[in-house]
Amino acid sequence: MIDRREFLMGTVAGYAAGTVGAAPVVGGLGAPETGAPPWAAPEFDIPALELVLELVVTCSKPEPLGPVSDSKDGQRRSIWPIIGGVFIGTDVRGVVVPGGGDFPLVRPDGVTIVDALYRLRTDDGVTILIHNKGLGIPSATPGGRTRYRLSPEFTVVSGKYDWLNKSVFLANLTTAIPEGKRLAKGENENDRLIHVYRVG
Repeated sequence: MIDRREFLMGTVAGYAAGTVGAAPVVGGLGAPETGAPPWAAPEFDIPALELVLELVVTCSKPEPLGPVSDSKDGQRRSIWPIIGGVFIGTDVRGVVVPGGGDFPLVRPDGVTIVDALYRLRTDDGVTILIHNKGLGIPSATPGGRTRYRLSPEFTVVSGKYDWLNKSVFLANLTTAIPEGKRLAKGENENDRLIHVYRVG
């Protein structure tokens, strides 16, 4: 059992006083692998990413929330109604159900908080809820694209697709849609291409 005094004094499990920055030896595991940060124990059970879903989500033109964008939590200029789309993935495919939306917030530092809630319907009639939250990080280069990193959460009934309930996911997003993937019709519609990765 760890002695509380020793822990507070920084002398437990290789974190001896005065050795901050040195490679710790934790639980007898040895030094970190080459390239690991000096504060880290050897890596174990390293997560991997598996591409499991591709979505093209179509929005109508944005709806302004009012004559000004100031809100209680930042700048809320508009919402993006979701009017359709398609998705395909690992043993699943279907359509994006019209009626959801993206409700972005712009923080004082210029980062956008993405907050999209909508539904997917599989080709065999199952409805999947998706709540896609994350960050839109402005480019450091003038005129560069914003980089989107998202963490979608799925809710679905038990059965064929409940692997969506039992995993952690990361996603990216772009509005640069390749030919053959575009669904938007006219200037009043626009698409987002989203790739969803399961963390294994």
